[in-house]
Amino acid sequence: MLIIRRVLAVSLLASSAAIAGAAHPAAGISAPQDCADYQTCVRLASEARERKDYDAYHDLAWKALRLSPKNDAAAMTQLARAQSLSGRPLDALVMLQRLATMGVITDAATSDDFERVRALPAWNDVAAKLTGTVSPESVTPVATSKPGGPTESAAASKSKAKSTTKEAVPPVVEPPVPPPAAAAPAPKPTAAEARNAKTANAKTEAAPLTFAGVGPNAVGLAYDAVSGRFIIGDRVERRLLVVGERSGRLASLAGVDAGFNEVTAFEIDAREGDLWVVSNSSANGPSTVHKLQLISGRVLFSIPLAGDQMPGRFADVAVTPQSILVLDGAGRRIYRAAKKGRTLDLAMRLAVPGATSMAIASDGIAYVAYDDGILRADLTSRAMSVVEPSPKADVRGIGWMKWFRGSLVAMQATGSGGSRLVRVRLDEAGRAVRGVDVLDENVQPAGSTSAAISENVLYYLNRSLDGADVIVRKVILK
Repeated sequence: MLIIRRVLAVSLLASSAAIAGAAHPAAGISAPQDCADYQTCVRLASEARERKDYDAYHDLAWKALRLSPKNDAAAMTQLARAQSLSGRPLDALVMLQRLATMGVITDAATSDDFERVRALPAWNDVAAKLTGTVSPESVTPVATSKPGGPTESAAASKSKAKSTTKEAVPPVVEPPVPPPAAAAPAPKPTAAEARNAKTANAKTEAAPLTFAGVGPNAVGLAYDAVSGRFIIGDRVERRLLVVGERSGRLASLAGVDAGFNEVTAFEIDAREGDLWVVSNSSANGPSTVHKLQLISGRVLFSIPLAGDQMPGRFADVAVTPQSILVLDGAGRRIYRAAKKGRTLDLAMRLAVPGATSMAIASDGIAYVAYDDGILRADLTSRAMSVVEPSPKADVRGIGWMKWFRGSLVAMQATGSGGSRLVRVRLDEAGRAVRGVDVLDENVQPAGSTSAAISENVLYYLNRSLDGADVIVRKVILK
């Protein structure tokens, strides 16, 4: 249901908006190739596909579509193919739906290029529409007629006629693309090799993703599981970057033209397909909440802190099923905003200084990390209490914190100048610390908020030894 809702959220309108308003690479992060006309874009896209640089293929296919005539079927099909190959299967599904609405039938049901799209749970629900065929599960058996009677019912004849009409639609012809070289089939592993691989996978994680271009300026982190990409903030350049999970290549998602000041935190609303960002002005301007369309980075609207509520400094943002919560560390406040609202309402005042991060256990209960520990805040009754620390567990110095299955996963500064990742176990009432489990003892975070949880995986940004690059690492949470 979540993926289907996401499809509906981006829908045809979202795809059109993305085409018109997708952000161009910002200064310092340029696409590997650029093109000024449709034919050049098609040629460069084909070359990128041939060398299996699928992120470049995706970017060039986007550019080709923007330069093509409106609703050009060939350009749209090429983009759908590039979206699938570059790890954006849901985006490809949306584009294929647009093509089907236009009456264009593609090879999505048979081509290896669309394997990821066919793996989506939503594929079975729309496959017949996208491919012009009827799946066996959707065929209603026709009762056998009596001798001399009609051989099929009127309804079956009508269905057959409609199917024939669909098949008569000629398939779209994409721009010529040289076929990629066929890879030799991998040898089938022996039983012993399979057992060893299974054991190794259970104990180790995939190699970390390393990329250059942000380094010590990185702030925040989010993982878009649907599109297989990470979102990273650039504190100095006041922008958001995306990096493909497979390619490691950076591209701009949104920047100062989106109205950002200094970005401090952001979080994905996977249910609605939105990205919520908080930024702060360094020149006594207002702190601001920005709502972006996740798929394109287009700003939907922004909510500045009201003049009579200043000064303030937004430290964190959290998404709940009903609303958005914003932590004002300098003003010692928590604000609430409706997902479609345009105002920030004061939810609660905090009695502690130095609030750095906020974890939401439910729409009514929030945990706030501050200088000397953790605060439990009841947003309904506006009651607050300090979470009782354990004698053997220090919970001070937390810069980032999120709720996970009855516990708090946090990034905690250590006396050595580094940090560590910990899981703070709470009692059943959520009012006292039972213990602290160390997930990673030696972390050199790119930023104090550069971590995110997606399902049961904790991702975090670690600086390279020279500080020039950042490394995406992950921990499986149990």
